[in-house]
Amino acid sequence: MARKTKRNLRPAVFDGGKPTAASPLAQSLVGAALAAERGSVVTENLMSRDRDSAWMVPYWDKTDAIIDGIEAVRATGTKFLPKFNDETDQEYSNRLICTKMTNVYRDIVESLSSKPFEQEISLVDADDQPQEILDFIEDVDGLGNNLTMFASSTFFNGVNSAIDWIFVDYPNVGEGVRTVSQARAENIRPFWSHVLGRNVLAARYVMENSKAVLSYMRLYEPPNEGERDRVRVFKRLQRSMDDGGGNVVVWELWEKTERATLNAPEFTLIDTGNISIGVIPLVPFITGRREGRSLRIHPVLRDAADLQIDLYQDESALKYNKVISGYSMLSASGVTPEKNPDGSVKRVPIGPLRILYGGMNPQTGQAGEWKFIQPSAEMSKFLSEDIKQTIQNLRELGKQPLTAQSGNLTTVTTAVAAGKSKSAVQAMCQNLKDTLENAFVLTYMWLTLPVEDAPSVNVFDEFDNIVEGDADLVMLREMRKEGDLSRETYWDEVKRRRVLSSEFTPERERERMLKEVPGDNPVITDG
Repeated sequence: MARKTKRNLRPAVFDGGKPTAASPLAQSLVGAALAAERGSVVTENLMSRDRDSAWMVPYWDKTDAIIDGIEAVRATGTKFLPKFNDETDQEYSNRLICTKMTNVYRDIVESLSSKPFEQEISLVDADDQPQEILDFIEDVDGLGNNLTMFASSTFFNGVNSAIDWIFVDYPNVGEGVRTVSQARAENIRPFWSHVLGRNVLAARYVMENSKAVLSYMRLYEPPNEGERDRVRVFKRLQRSMDDGGGNVVVWELWEKTERATLNAPEFTLIDTGNISIGVIPLVPFITGRREGRSLRIHPVLRDAADLQIDLYQDESALKYNKVISGYSMLSASGVTPEKNPDGSVKRVPIGPLRILYGGMNPQTGQAGEWKFIQPSAEMSKFLSEDIKQTIQNLRELGKQPLTAQSGNLTTVTTAVAAGKSKSAVQAMCQNLKDTLENAFVLTYMWLTLPVEDAPSVNVFDEFDNIVEGDADLVMLREMRKEGDLSRETYWDEVKRRRVLSSEFTPERERERMLKEVPGDNPVITDG
């Protein structure tokens, strides 16, 4: 079957760049999409965000800085470390250099993101899938990443940003029409790319046959070296009956011109085309609570991110307090300071092998004296204890089973924390499963395969909730000994607890056990 399109999306990767925040989206950005031609110029701000994206930007700014580490948080300056009243720029700069941050939030995201990948993601009934799909899952993005590795990045981005997108792209095959067999022979196939949540500047849905369908998207595309900022626009339009009816998706790639300024944006259309499958090929992975049909999402880890910034401020205060406490202040009582010719007070040299003379105060008749002022250690002690409590609260808020200082927690408290983690990540795993399956539907559409045959996906979500010891393993052994548990179930449960290798299979184990039986080998079946 010949592919109908003559031009498809060029390869594009949207990871990385972060456009600046938020001006309201105009209701209509570009004129008639089909009339747009290369070289067309618009003076509308295609880098602006719609209301949903603008609402998410402060959260993305916060979590991206935290994930990037202390240098990125410092670079935000007064945004996360407020300036004191009457504090000079130099004084603030000195305090900013002394900032410190124990990155508990990043540890939480890493821990949550690793849970579904204790076992590889697989396809249900993989043997029934065509060979090109089996080959595809070994390299889904054209960069050598298999399905599990790609999904791991999607899951991490989704946990951190509350939303991530999978873009199911297809290489630009030029102007010639190819048959399916020709495309396979030339190894032309779809590939998946990540689109960061913050790089989606605008997205709109419409209802078609009681189903929400993407009708418009505008993506910020980080420029390659030597390029300027680019914006890719997708529009899903209804063909007229004269053109055969149905839907068509057009795309446009706009680049900011040299003349563009903040107050006078200007973009030139540098490429355009259409997508033959008739849908905008992006699928969202959402981990937070979505407001209706909007893309305004309440992140699961919002409170954890806020508390991480509080921890950053507290730890920075403690470190700065230690810095100034380490250099005692010298106080002069009843001593007339010496002055320079310009009237300024001379600096007093202090340190070993130096003597300070107090002299006699002529007004009081008393000898002057020097004293060191030692800051109280009570405040540092209070801050240190408060920081320990904040870290503990942050780990609980992150729905993680607490391991550090677990001796201070009751078994019930630890079990509750573990249970929250389990239920939260299991819900995310179900969302990931749905997202991957929807991405496979788009992949099948590109390959002109029957979409009803698109595979279901296995995503591991059987997380352990072991508080301490191996009581559950002992219980499983007793149940097996009493005949209350089959050998297959016992093996499954032990493998789930990672006592057995992830490569373990009952079939292989039965063959190995069979070889250990002396004499004629009986036939052992699954029954």
